[in-house]
Amino acid sequence: MWKILLLLLPGYLFATGDSLRYLTPRDTIVLSISGSEEKIFEHKIVKGQTIFSLAKFYGLKMDDLRHLNPSLNFDVVNPNQSIKVVIPNRAIIRYREPKFNPRIYTPVYYRVKKGDNLFRLSKVYFRMPEDTIKARAKLKQGTLQPGQLIHIGWVSPQAIPAEWQSRPALPPSLKKVADLKKTFDAYAVDKKKKTTAQQGIAVWQKEAPAARNYYALHDKAGKGSIIELHNPVTKRTVYAEVLGKIPATAYSTNVVAILSPNTAKLLGAKDSNFFVKIKYYK
Repeated sequence: MWKILLLLLPGYLFATGDSLRYLTPRDTIVLSISGSEEKIFEHKIVKGQTIFSLAKFYGLKMDDLRHLNPSLNFDVVNPNQSIKVVIPNRAIIRYREPKFNPRIYTPVYYRVKKGDNLFRLSKVYFRMPEDTIKARAKLKQGTLQPGQLIHIGWVSPQAIPAEWQSRPALPPSLKKVADLKKTFDAYAVDKKKKTTAQQGIAVWQKEAPAARNYYALHDKAGKGSIIELHNPVTKRTVYAEVLGKIPATAYSTNVVAILSPNTAKLLGAKDSNFFVKIKYYK
């Protein structure tokens, strides 16, 4: 039965909304549970939607979206890209109150994963009686099957208040990345600074330990300044603090930056030498 339901759900993998709304009653939200037990689903971007407005609609900060979508290039978000967002427990309507009309709300389902059981769904994930979950899943026995869809409730197609999102603090490494970007973005309002674009080869030591720092050696940007690095292959963009100039005798002239392992890995680098595009202010 649940496999037939899976086929009948329109857009069951995503919620998309339209050019004016981020959720509609025609959408279907299918949740998964993250390692930190947050309720995650993928919103599929459509034309007219922006990443900033998406974050605002779901009550999230841009840093939250970067944490949830570390490989996403936020500078270029195209239609049909999927963005992971969090649905707080408070936003899920679990029961039909008098005069409740489900047709004006967006239905919410949970996709069962290996190791799930009724107790976990009831007491940990959704705080609902086991009998209610069992009835909605139409279970004769208490066994759940991986991939099974269970109707949990509904959410309002209106924006989720930010105060409902009680997300944990960013890990120190990702908070550092967010802080570097904020510093770089602040350069744009300084009329004394001019932006310069550059491209070439970046180098990093693959065997070096990946400490929690994001730095680069660069010949033209000032020491202590922040530069933007973009890997066109992975479409990832990161920011790094300039510690100094590239040693003159150590590398060829086409090397434009030497990166810390953390910076290179965040860019998705596979080889010790790879092509990058750089932007810096001076």
